[in-house]
Amino acid sequence: MQPQTTISRALEEGRLRGRVARATARVWGRWAARTVVRSIGIPAGLRVVAVGGGTLGGTGKTPLAIACARELAARGARVALVGHAYRARPGRARRVVPDDPLDEVGDEALLATRGLGPTVPVVVAPSRSLAIAEAARWADVVVLDGVLQIAPEPAALALLAVDAIEPWGRARALPPCGDLRAPVEALLAAADAVVAIGESLAQADARVVSRGAWLDGSLVPWSDMRSRRIGLVCALGRPDRVLRSLALHGIAPATVVRGPDHGPISPGWMTADVDLWLATAKCALHAGRDARHARVATIEHELLLSRGLEQRLERIATAARLDRRIHQQ
Repeated sequence: MQPQTTISRALEEGRLRGRVARATARVWGRWAARTVVRSIGIPAGLRVVAVGGGTLGGTGKTPLAIACARELAARGARVALVGHAYRARPGRARRVVPDDPLDEVGDEALLATRGLGPTVPVVVAPSRSLAIAEAARWADVVVLDGVLQIAPEPAALALLAVDAIEPWGRARALPPCGDLRAPVEALLAAADAVVAIGESLAQADARVVSRGAWLDGSLVPWSDMRSRRIGLVCALGRPDRVLRSLALHGIAPATVVRGPDHGPISPGWMTADVDLWLATAKCALHAGRDARHARVATIEHELLLSRGLEQRLERIATAARLDRRIHQQ
């Protein structure tokens, strides 16, 4: 297991305890509380929907950002999504296209542009300020992925994405005792709304819907997989969320190959004897050349927003449309 994967798992499971760990967590908390609100200059007239996560990976913030961008576009806003190009080197402010190199734009920006299509630009840059300035060329509203709140002008809407079952992580603690991104009180103070993401309508503000996994252009339903020997390839901050979701569909992987959050997955991962490999869309990007020799099905993942969140986004889109009409007169 790679060192980064070992550290990530230790944070998720809250293995580190003791006086030194608690003291370190207090220092982390003081620093992290100051980073919840980012100082970013916003061009005049541009509205921002900021989407941050409650833990260090695995909350579903990027799928939420994509769903918000799609909803705003459907409501008539000119919208762009600004990614953070984690583990990538964009080199310049650029609009992402579907066949861009992974190491230049990052996995989440690639997924966003493939999912949103050509009508919603996805922009990355060496800094978020540069990316926002570039996005403002096409947009009245920017969805900012990975930042909860901005200053000096606050976001039009600041959304905190959390897991519906474990909103503050399994350990409910700051690193190195857990994987909370910042103290809960700082996160809540910066957010306009907490969006719980899960598969149960009773628990979630944004509900995950999945009918199966895509393989060679066809959807393999969950019912067809229950009798097969399944392997899971995972490069996520919290893979237990994927395992929990699979269990709801009656799938228990015989083997799990795990890489660090945002990859890469070590070569040779597909040596286990399985009938079918599963991966999320993001993880599939990191499967590498081995994926050509293995049957890797991509798990379908659709996020349905609550009516309350749709109404908030509708108000932002309506205001942006009115401003555009006024400026055109």
